[in-house]
Amino acid sequence: SKILRTFAEAYLAEELRSVVDPIVQASINLYKVLLEQLLPTPAKPHYTFNLRDIASIFQGLLSADPKATISRADLVRLWAHENLRVFRDRLVNDEDRSWFDEQIRGLVPSHFGLEWGDVVEVDISRLIYGDFLQQDGDSRAYSEIKDATRMVSQVEDYLDDYNSMTTKKMRLVMFVDAVGHVARISRVIRQPRGNALLLGVGGSGRQSLTRLAAFMATYDVFQIEITKSYGDKEWRDDLKKGLLLAGEQGKPLVFLFTDTQIVKESFLEDINNILNAGEVPTLFDDNDMTVILNSMRPLCQSAGVALSKVSLYSFFIKRVRSN
Repeated sequence: SKILRTFAEAYLAEELRSVVDPIVQASINLYKVLLEQLLPTPAKPHYTFNLRDIASIFQGLLSADPKATISRADLVRLWAHENLRVFRDRLVNDEDRSWFDEQIRGLVPSHFGLEWGDVVEVDISRLIYGDFLQQDGDSRAYSEIKDATRMVSQVEDYLDDYNSMTTKKMRLVMFVDAVGHVARISRVIRQPRGNALLLGVGGSGRQSLTRLAAFMATYDVFQIEITKSYGDKEWRDDLKKGLLLAGEQGKPLVFLFTDTQIVKESFLEDINNILNAGEVPTLFDDNDMTVILNSMRPLCQSAGVALSKVSLYSFFIKRVRSN
């Protein structure tokens, strides 16, 4: 709690620092209840929660637009939203979601001295934050989206722009629920080292909405193409290509990987390594390493980083993880 409090106090305006302790305590209390009540089962194997989830909540709090977060209620509303995204979006049925809604509603008056209706004036499923209402990349602020009609219209404009720039056009009909999913994916993309597992039936739009969200964030989408002969060699070549795009060329990427592309279980192990460490052991041979180190040398010089092989490669991995 001391670590979380220190970060929050360092980034929040002085007039909001009185809310820090209640936010930290409420977050920890909710986390403990989730660990006790929402246990993983064969039908819900992803009901696993850890301290990274709390860190993700505070990451969202600290990325908010300071101009739009000026009151106690503003900050509590943002805190509630981040909990919805981190925890509620994982829940698979209405019963669990209703239970979670009761928990979050109860924490607001007990910890912040505010009534839920005074903090959140919309239905809980319509509480949405994003940074995509402004298309100017330099001034995009993460703030509450109160106008659903404007949100849908803005995403339709992004979709038109996307279709004008590609031969593989996406014929999508945008409505509030679909745009809500776009906002959720956009939130993950904008977070440092963000990643998400999208669950849904085939044809529900997971890939299309991810491509659209990536375009809105000015990210490229990287995806493998499965063939009959696709195996370990092709997979490792594709991973090399993706990691070099992100690390050597510095291109922000969304790696889109579907369940139908899991040719071997080892693919998942490699993805897990990328998420945790930014690399796959023994992926690069000596020639690849020479190219990587040479490309990192001028960048490290500009950044004032030592030019040893270890430092150069670490700098490359840092770029991979940040992109």
